[in-house]
Amino acid sequence: MTIKEIISKLESKVPNARKFDGATKAKIDFANAMLKNNNLANISNEYQEFLMETDGMILPPYEFYGTEVINRPEYNYKFPNLIEANIDLIKNKNPLIENRVIIGNVFFDIIIFDEIDKKFKILNRVNFEIIETFENFKQLLEYVIKTV
Repeated sequence: MTIKEIISKLESKVPNARKFDGATKAKIDFANAMLKNNNLANISNEYQEFLMETDGMILPPYEFYGTEVINRPEYNYKFPNLIEANIDLIKNKNPLIENRVIIGNVFFDIIIFDEIDKKFKILNRVNFEIIETFENFKQLLEYVIKTV
């Protein structure tokens, strides 16, 4: 299945899924540069493909961040972008997150891309212990399909 097909399947499975317009290459490149300048991981090619289809996505309880901050006043909520989602780690220079980037969350855990081993992971937000590991982004999305 392609990323586009997986997104379509997620939209049909999750009635309150929220997809956004795709990001431009320029927006993705800007986010990538900001993350890399702060010793975080580059956005993986697979995640860039995802962002070009939907610049972030909400699939309760999962959220995947994009390049734009999205205000959702109807929920009294601001959906962060990749930079905002990683800002505390950038400010605190947390060595546990170097060469990683937070791309989303599920409940109280974080979803990251680890540039060192090129894997996607769900980590405990407090102690960064690994909860799940995925070989690629498609595998992560297939896990999301099974668990929503």
